[in-house]
Amino acid sequence: MTTTLRPAKRPPTNGNSPHPFDLDQATGAQGRRRVPEITVGLFLVALFALGGTWFYANSTDRDAVLSLRNPVERGQVITVDDLQVVQINTDDALNVLPREQSGAVVGRIALHDLSAGTLVTPDQVAQSAAIVPGEGIVGLALDPGEYPSLSMRPGDIVRVVEVPGSSNPDIGEPVLAEAAEVVDVAPIGVQNQLFVSLALSTAEADAVARAAADDRIRLIQVAGE
Repeated sequence: MTTTLRPAKRPPTNGNSPHPFDLDQATGAQGRRRVPEITVGLFLVALFALGGTWFYANSTDRDAVLSLRNPVERGQVITVDDLQVVQINTDDALNVLPREQSGAVVGRIALHDLSAGTLVTPDQVAQSAAIVPGEGIVGLALDPGEYPSLSMRPGDIVRVVEVPGSSNPDIGEPVLAEAAEVVDVAPIGVQNQLFVSLALSTAEADAVARAAADDRIRLIQVAGE
């Protein structure tokens, strides 16, 4: 005997098809619910990053040190107006001067050309020359060719030599000073003339002054010690 299975009858739908799941609508709603969560997460990450930066910046020591407000040429005397105070934040051992040591810079001469913004260090400056017992300073008005360079500055070392003149064609020892320190340089006239002051021993100063009276002095720049 054969039994035929028939499909069970479905309840009537009144001519309407069954309602399918609205996948697009569900996905859109879930995405809209996740947008605020992502936004809040990004905000918290940014907030923690800013907090960490602020904490690091405020937990590191900052030092007030001296810097140059204006460019300074080699041989120029540094004044208060040339200085400014800046804050530096570093763990490196820098040979800088704190703001309370401005007296170690003001009134001294620069040993190098220094640009504005340079941090001031003790080895960039030197004390102006002072006359000591047994020493004299001679001022010389020199024409081009009688001095080595227009860039000559205080602190340079020069050799002073005497050249023959019409009134004194025969000279003994031409070198009057092996190493004289330049203590001041100033332009005079309009033909690149310079007024140069030299620190010498008193004996050398006497000899240089006599030769300078006859316009027989020449300067040769040499290396310092």
